[in-house]
Amino acid sequence: MFCIECGKEDEKLFEGLCHSCFAANNKLISIPPELEVEVCAHCSSLHMGDRWQETKQSEEDLVAETIAKASVTDVNADDVVLEIDLINQRGSLLELLVKANGTVLGVPIEREFKVNVKINRNACPECSKYASGYYEAVLQLRADERLLSNEEIQTVDGIIKNLLEKLSRTNRMAYLSQRLMLKEGVDYYFGSYKAARKISNALKEQMGGMMGESPRLMGRDKSAGKDLYRIWISLRLPMFQKGDFLAHENHIGQVIDLNGRKIVSMDLGTLENISISWRQYDNLEKVASREDVKTTTVTSKSPTEIQLLHPETYQPLDLPMILGLTDLNIGEEVEVIEIKGKLYIIPPKKDIIKDN
Repeated sequence: MFCIECGKEDEKLFEGLCHSCFAANNKLISIPPELEVEVCAHCSSLHMGDRWQETKQSEEDLVAETIAKASVTDVNADDVVLEIDLINQRGSLLELLVKANGTVLGVPIEREFKVNVKINRNACPECSKYASGYYEAVLQLRADERLLSNEEIQTVDGIIKNLLEKLSRTNRMAYLSQRLMLKEGVDYYFGSYKAARKISNALKEQMGGMMGESPRLMGRDKSAGKDLYRIWISLRLPMFQKGDFLAHENHIGQVIDLNGRKIVSMDLGTLENISISWRQYDNLEKVASREDVKTTTVTSKSPTEIQLLHPETYQPLDLPMILGLTDLNIGEEVEVIEIKGKLYIIPPKKDIIKDN
């Protein structure tokens, strides 16, 4: 038996070739001379197969990875390492020299291949949706029986901005597509329903109110065979704000806190805090606003009564002394509110009694 390449005899043959000739004829790898890489021109995501994948790699690394994945190592080659050098670049077309180093039957081999890589820059589906103003959900912010205050709108805007910043790290559709200021409130258009729902829940938890959802049929995805919906989320803030005054059952109180679970009202007759469930909202009556609070002066006090001047008529009024008012001094200014013809003293915050 002899080598069909060099005629060498008395040596083990590999596919009809001696050790040296077999190694010398091995290409180490096979690689297509033309390759394409598709990346998003906006977010640099990589199109792989039928999906787009987020990546933090540079274009150079993406090209190198594409070449490495496209190359097929020969079954007889070992320890193959690729080295990639840029020869020339014309726009999005890269001319590259790929050097492959490895061993075949223990013999060191080096091969060179010229490869052209075209970088196609398009828009991924998420960026296409963002650019087109796509949205999955609308949050409608309103207030019950009143207009939203500038303070409330600014608070909501800040919460939305902060939450979107966090949510967008794991959900690229977590963006604000549009914000519409309307006479009756503000509409926020979100790219992601999941993000809109999380934000709505966070707003309700911090600001209270009533929330509801209503889906609207927008079309049908024929490829998936399912209906497409957009979700309208309604968040209606209560008719009152912190500092306003409510009538609840037999109590007149000032709202000192509210969140997604309850309303905390300070009973002006006892100065005790009362927790009110949102389920009782329809039974509440707003009887005065925080803007109605006035200031007057304590003129005298006894163990059972405290006297002050009416803030408008300046007539002296005697009110019952209750726990929480005993530290008030003659001549001291205090805040008062008149509700249904009756004057109530609003104590300094430190004198509020406790939650009930």
